[in-house]
Amino acid sequence: MSYRLVLTKKADKQLASIPAQQRRLLLTWMAKYLDGCENPKAVPSGKQIQGTQNGWRYRVGSYRILARIEDGDLLIEVVRIGHRQGVYGNIPKM
Repeated sequence: MSYRLVLTKKADKQLASIPAQQRRLLLTWMAKYLDGCENPKAVPSGKQIQGTQNGWRYRVGSYRILARIEDGDLLIEVVRIGHRQGVYGNIPKM
C-alpha cells in the first residue's frame, strides 16, 4: 500500500514560478519522501496543519509544501507550494 502523489493545477503553477535550483530541490524531495511512501504522516519535517483533519505541511528549506492526505484513496494531493512567508495565507479547506 503506497500513496500516490498528485499536484493541483495551482500547485503546479506555483512550482513553475519558483527559481530553478529550489524547484529541483522540491521535486527531488517530493519524489524521495512523498511519491510511493507507505505513511506520509511519518515523513520527516511533516506536521498536521492546525484546524484541519487532512491538511499537512512539509518543510523543505525555506519552502513549504501544503498537502491534503486522503487515506481511503491512498492519495497525497499537493494543494500549495511556496516560500514560508506567503504560503499560509487563505489556506483552502482541507
